[in-house]
Amino acid sequence: MNYKTVFIADPVRSERIRLAKFLSEEIITVITFLSINDCFKRPDLINCDLIVFVPRKDKNEIKHLLNIKKRYRKIPIIILLHDEFSDLNLLEISENGFAFPYKALTIEKVREIMLGQLAPQGLPPRTQVPHPVPIADEVQAALSPRSE
Repeated sequence: MNYKTVFIADPVRSERIRLAKFLSEEIITVITFLSINDCFKRPDLINCDLIVFVPRKDKNEIKHLLNIKKRYRKIPIIILLHDEFSDLNLLEISENGFAFPYKALTIEKVREIMLGQLAPQGLPPRTQVPHPVPIADEVQAALSPRSE
């Protein structure tokens, strides 16, 4: 399975970091941005497979989402709703050229949609990495509890 990249656009730093930690997986690289426009300032560096957009009043509104270039509208987007934006018309978003818009009310739903889009066959098993310095038997015996 190829590595995938997820962009998170949320102006609130604490929420952005919490969401990134929750969504991180071994095969998924999560990159966070303050706004949706920041995601595509250097599009030649990293290709995005999914966008998580968190609308906020006066900072990251839906109108900012509609200003991105048409070629980036083919990327699946998940809009995470919260108290400030409790409802959103996905039909309006689709009519503006977004091919795969989704909306979620919780970060658990975001994760479910993300894994459905990026890993439809399921996640691969985690790789087991051996300890970088093998522990000798003598050291292991010295570390084990003694019976007296």
